[in-house]
Amino acid sequence: MTPEERHQQMVERNKRICDYYVAGHSLKECSSHFRLGRQRTQQILEAGGVWKPYVKSNRTSHFRATITDETRAALEAKAKANGVSMSKFASDVLDAAVADAVVNE
Repeated sequence: MTPEERHQQMVERNKRICDYYVAGHSLKECSSHFRLGRQRTQQILEAGGVWKPYVKSNRTSHFRATITDETRAALEAKAKANGVSMSKFASDVLDAAVADAVVNE
C-alpha cells in the first residue's frame, strides 16, 4: 500500500469517527467502537472541528427515572437501530413528547 493510500484510508476513518460522534455517541463509545485511545479519538474530533468539550452547567438536580431491565434493553436496541447513543435517543423522545404536548394544549 502506498503512503497516499494509507493517508486516504486514515482520512476516511477519521471522517467516520467524526460522523459517529456527531450522531450522538460519547467519546468513550467512539474510542471503543474504533478501537482507539480516548486521547487519540479526542484529537481526531478536535481536528475535525466537531469536538464539544464538557461544560459543567449550574443545574442543581438531575432527571432520574427508574426503568426495568426490559425497558432499558428496548431503549438500547432502539438507539442502536437509530445509530445514536441511548442518552441521545431518550432525550430526542422526551423533547418530541414535550413539543407535542405544547402543540396540543
